[in-house]
Amino acid sequence: MATLNKNELIKRLSTKTPKVNRLVVTPILDLKQQIEGPGIDLRLSNQFIVFKSENTPHINIATLDDYNIKKVQSEVVVPFGESFILHPKTLVLASTLEYISMPHDLSGTLEGRSSWARLGLIIATACAIDPGFKGCITLELTNLGNLPLYLYPGIRLAKLILMETTSPTEYEGSGKKYYCQIGPEFSKAHKDPDLDFFSKMPKP
Repeated sequence: MATLNKNELIKRLSTKTPKVNRLVVTPILDLKQQIEGPGIDLRLSNQFIVFKSENTPHINIATLDDYNIKKVQSEVVVPFGESFILHPKTLVLASTLEYISMPHDLSGTLEGRSSWARLGLIIATACAIDPGFKGCITLELTNLGNLPLYLYPGIRLAKLILMETTSPTEYEGSGKKYYCQIGPEFSKAHKDPDLDFFSKMPKP
């Protein structure tokens, strides 16, 4: 698969591109700054999902549902101009500011920017972006450093690398559990179809 370069990315983002092949990344606040080389820099949104560790002794996905997951995690919105403080050894769910619509002949990967990695920030996202995906991309942010990090909504945190597929593909992505999301979403691991079988297997 060939990786799209800067000129190809700009062409794909053009409204003149046929709709079936059109790549949508919106909003792009600064085209020159966000598209450098083979990739599109993506920004941090102002929505976060944090873990309620003080009241949660453990997480057992076999006992969770859409209601109980909110006893484990909660949503936080940080106004633009303010910051979210990510403490050491802490995981938080965030998302890209940009909404992505992938054509059926492109796949992508998401990489953290090295400038932030050098400060201890790891974007441990499920980094494969499938053809046909639509939505904001969830980011699993972890601070592996020893000092708290101030994260400001709107900053560039990640780079989207896009590649042409050998043939157009329909989106399937884990049963479309996170399709068309507009911010970070709670985990839906409890909806995995094989969970019930394996969590209730008789003990030997």
